[in-house]
Amino acid sequence: MKSFKPTSLAFALACLLHGAGVAARVQETQAQPPSERDERLALILARVGSGVERYHRGMCRIAFTETHRRQELKEDLTPKQSREYVYESVIVRENFSNDSDDYFARTISHLKTVDGRPAKKNEVGAAEPVSAHNDFLGFLLPRTQKLYEFTFEGEDTLDGRRALRVGALRTGQGEPRVEWEGGSFVVFAPTKISFWVDTETFDVLRVESHLVREFEFESLHAGGAGPFGRFARPRKISYKREDYAVRFRLVSFKDPEQTLLLPEYAEWVTVIEGAREPAFRTTISFSNYRRFRSDVKVIEDAVPNE
Repeated sequence: MKSFKPTSLAFALACLLHGAGVAARVQETQAQPPSERDERLALILARVGSGVERYHRGMCRIAFTETHRRQELKEDLTPKQSREYVYESVIVRENFSNDSDDYFARTISHLKTVDGRPAKKNEVGAAEPVSAHNDFLGFLLPRTQKLYEFTFEGEDTLDGRRALRVGALRTGQGEPRVEWEGGSFVVFAPTKISFWVDTETFDVLRVESHLVREFEFESLHAGGAGPFGRFARPRKISYKREDYAVRFRLVSFKDPEQTLLLPEYAEWVTVIEGAREPAFRTTISFSNYRRFRSDVKVIEDAVPNE
């Protein structure tokens, strides 16, 4: 993976967007010897990894409200139609084995309302992702960092706070591929991740990811009946955009006294030309964080489809 080196155009844009002071710091950072940049990156990843481990340990036994909005978009990406789903969710600890460190945090969600009305029994909620607490920062855990190649990209100002920007690519992603199941498909495509870290606390403030590049593939189904029915040529599908972003905020709890960095808002925008639903946006707002003390019994059939 090549390290990030801003071109003169990128540097000019940085001056316009972030101010000459920030751009000068980026230029100064890029001028550092490679060994110093590598040492700084290693320090950032070590501090961030420790913080994410604390985040994962502390997030269990937390309850919160998730408000999902799924919008079908027009060609100009303005909303065409939308649905809103509100969930009450909890995060519980699930053990893989008897090892105290061999666990994951599982989110269990209960659909409460759909477009403002009470949800009906067994009503299906929003399409995936129903909750992504499990995945927001998992790539920064010390045990999973080895699966990625990281590059230090410079300094920014984010919501008035000085931040370090780091890029990440998962190694061995290969070429994009598509898996079909009936009339639906799942896309596996390389994405570039960027995340911003507070320069003083090393808290992760924001994470983004974008497609590395657009790509095309053919539908398994014909684009229309055509003069020869089933022999009509499959239509082309173009995967144009897959953008994802999540921002975090500090949340204070009592019993015990604790402050955790938790997601506040997440957004996905997908554009797939030639698909039945060519463009859509999914957003999740997280609110009303609180501790819960009662036990949670997981009944798989009672959990909304995710």
